[in-house]
Amino acid sequence: MEEAKKPDLKVVSEELVEEEAEFRAMRRDLPGVKGASAAGIVTIAVNKTPGKNEFFRTHPDFRPVVPIVDLEVGMEKQFFAVTDEMTATLAGIGITVTNHTLYLTVTPRGALRIVPVRCAGADGEQNEYNRTKEIGLRDGVEKWVRLFTDQENRCYKVFPAPADRFADPVWSELKPAKIFRLAFRDKGRLVDSTEHPLYLKWSARDTK
Repeated sequence: MEEAKKPDLKVVSEELVEEEAEFRAMRRDLPGVKGASAAGIVTIAVNKTPGKNEFFRTHPDFRPVVPIVDLEVGMEKQFFAVTDEMTATLAGIGITVTNHTLYLTVTPRGALRIVPVRCAGADGEQNEYNRTKEIGLRDGVEKWVRLFTDQENRCYKVFPAPADRFADPVWSELKPAKIFRLAFRDKGRLVDSTEHPLYLKWSARDTK
């Protein structure tokens, strides 16, 4: 019986190093970065909120800041991470890229989501929806909560679950760079070249 082929540890190691380097280059919250101020298959969605009517908890440590461009598709908002090189290129065709803090959340059923929150601008001002969403996400570090929209006051409000209603969350042991890759690069949501479909569309270079 032929012995199973073992993975090339050197290749695996090089892939991990490349993954970490890409993620570090994207982040705006690490010193020394330009522009800085689980086992098995894991699916990580990127959504405007942790889910409609969903209780959630927020990871206490995962909070990178990366450049994001958002796109309205019907009733859904999609988020695309953007590399430094493409940030300037997009600006050249009138597309604004803004820094967002990424929060990792989990529901009682184990659904993982990244929720981007737009950072305050240079003037220190932050949209009220973003400000109150961030408050709710930070509350989720310590307890199970649910976000709901207060349309009259144009903000989010937080509803806490009763104590001991849900068990403590079980977080994946995936490294931050792997989480980022699963949520963005692997889903085609990292704009890293002028051949990305989103850039081709916005520059009218697509064929459709």
